[in-house]
Amino acid sequence: MTHGSQSARQEEFALLVEHVTATHKSFIDSTAKVTGFLLLALGWFATSDAARQFLSSNLDISVLAAISVAAAYLLSVVASWVAYRVSCDATRRLKELSYLPETAYQGRVLGTTTFLVCVAGNGVLALLLMYALLTAK
Repeated sequence: MTHGSQSARQEEFALLVEHVTATHKSFIDSTAKVTGFLLLALGWFATSDAARQFLSSNLDISVLAAISVAAAYLLSVVASWVAYRVSCDATRRLKELSYLPETAYQGRVLGTTTFLVCVAGNGVLALLLMYALLTAK
């Protein structure tokens, strides 16, 4: 192996590690924002008599609000899936490069468990909010 190709591998490795690190950080940040929004909306709904009264008086508004929550959640799932696939592709390339052992970057990669737990957790919150909106009394 020539020095130039070793240097290119090292540079590609560094760029890929930086990329998966940024993707993982961005995924966690975005997931936390979605979680925060859903918790805020649930809290507002649970504590606001006026909101519940307004939504229970107009089924169309309740349905529209529930559809909006579902659409926003689905968009977050699509964005999460894209981030997950990007991380998987970069991780595959890191393994192919075999520049350093996987333990050198393992904690920076967006793993399947993290992806599933975050998407499912926000899914539960979104479903609770949609249920609350549609059954407002």
